[in-house]
Amino acid sequence: MNKLIRIRAAAPADAPRLKGWISQTGEGVDAGITAPGEQLWVAVDGQDLPLACLRLRERLGLALPRCSYHVGQAVHAAAELALFQRQATLQLGNDQTGQSELCDIACAPGLSEDLQAQALLGLLDAALAQCGAAPQRFGSRLVVELAGLRDAGGHSPFWRGLGAHFCPRDPAEAQAQLGAAWRSHLASLLPRQLLYLSFLDASAQAAVGQAGAAAQAALRALQAKGFAAGQHVRIDDGGPIWELALPGA
Repeated sequence: MNKLIRIRAAAPADAPRLKGWISQTGEGVDAGITAPGEQLWVAVDGQDLPLACLRLRERLGLALPRCSYHVGQAVHAAAELALFQRQATLQLGNDQTGQSELCDIACAPGLSEDLQAQALLGLLDAALAQCGAAPQRFGSRLVVELAGLRDAGGHSPFWRGLGAHFCPRDPAEAQAQLGAAWRSHLASLLPRQLLYLSFLDASAQAAVGQAGAAAQAALRALQAKGFAAGQHVRIDDGGPIWELALPGA
């Protein structure tokens, strides 16, 4: 990492700038800098100007349920008819409960790709070091929800194809109001039954598990640190949930 880049804890004076960056990535923005069980870091340059930020949140879902869709498959076979069909499925669940999360990953607007990479890799190193120093606090996996695809108007095809049928609110407005709690509240409105992906329109199907443009810098840094896509996606925009097994798990 560039020696001019260092990692420090976020300060209250950083809040307005960091909130602006985070909102541009499609993430909710919590009030304040940190809450109990959280650590928010910033990567700064030689003049102490923030370049990027990242939040580590311990033990998801123990106070407010955290939901995601598990992406699976169902097989329908009829030997007599020589038919064998596989259908992709979505099942609402709470599989991340008890794990820890990296979130609010954002970079300063206009930052070069090289500086983005250096800053984000430094932040990931800081988070992974904290997890390694106290493994009993963080569960067996570290998860990252990456914002999904958006069209030219900023709208999510996955939301139009599924969530909008069950929640009449504008998702960006609800997210701005509720922050990290947004998707937990949304989950209570969504069907609990197994959903066949083929029931959605083509654009919604294609969006499942795809990271949007705003998440690409984070995705590259996560990949460099050994994170990989799991079998879960976000319930609002279908963005992928990446995972890393923590040492000692």
